Amino acid sequence: MSRSVLRRRALAQVLACAWLASSTLHASAQQTVRVVVPFAAGSSTDQLARQLTDALREINGSTYVIENKPGASGIIGSSDVHKSKPDGSALLMTTGGHATNAVLYEKLPYDPQAGFTPISQLTETAGFLLMVPAASSYKTLDDLIAAAKAKPGTISYASAGNGNTTHLVGALFEKAAGIKLIHVPYKATPMNDLMAGHVDMLFWGSGFATPIIQQGKARALALAGDKRVEELPDVPTLNEKGLRGVDVPAWSGLFGPPGMPPETAEKIQREVARAMQSPAFIKSLSASPGTTRLASTPSQFRESLSKEIVRLRRDITPLGIRME
Repeated sequence: MSRSVLRRRALAQVLACAWLASSTLHASAQQTVRVVVPFAAGSSTDQLARQLTDALREINGSTYVIENKPGASGIIGSSDVHKSKPDGSALLMTTGGHATNAVLYEKLPYDPQAGFTPISQLTETAGFLLMVPAASSYKTLDDLIAAAKAKPGTISYASAGNGNTTHLVGALFEKAAGIKLIHVPYKATPMNDLMAGHVDMLFWGSGFATPIIQQGKARALALAGDKRVEELPDVPTLNEKGLRGVDVPAWSGLFGPPGMPPETAEKIQREVARAMQSPAFIKSLSASPGTTRLASTPSQFRESLSKEIVRLRRDITPLGIRME
């Protein structure tokens, strides 16, 4: 056999090996990723997860599967990811409730900090809007507080469940205003019952609540946040009304299982940051007024989470709310 033939065969083998290696790398990049949302389908976190994964598909070609695993204040879905392999095939999309759970629960099936790999804090909202039904007799915050002081324990406030951030902000409001309300926890969203007038008031994230206010389906009396929502310039903050300390985290974030290699977390974060800059994602987020895009790095997210848990222990523990 001639040398030229041998060289051609050798070259062909080299090219075949290179193609196989390239194909293997391409296939590994286009993996299937489970994104666990520990809340019901249709929730604001679920919608954000779907918007983000749609944008990610355009960037890396991977397949993303949203898995809704609601229950136990997000613990069921979080536990799933906590026990998953740290190879980037399972991610947790959750909210500030991840931090409040660290304070409220004496026993959790995971460590809220060491039990996960922070990847990126995605968004934060202006805060929680204090909402009443559109037909409510309470036209201002002063009206509501005066009525609550006149008849303690007669005004109801709804939440998305015991220990949920919407419960905690209501309890902090009671303390700051010096009033006593009736807490009505729901297993799902209480928004429909609020609009129907079955409960007197509700604290809800500004991103989701603002369009409802703008449509006249409910009325906002105040905002538990640092500054007014641009789209609702006439709604004062509780700080402006002299009610301070009513501050509960209102953010979304992405975590991986514990032990995820730093380079894997950083790669996912970079892709997420790119996805959040896409016109389609920006447009989808515009439907949630008062919501800010963050896309923080893993180290930034880890640091902010740690500081937040310290602050929550200081502010929430005195309320005496404990979960089992």
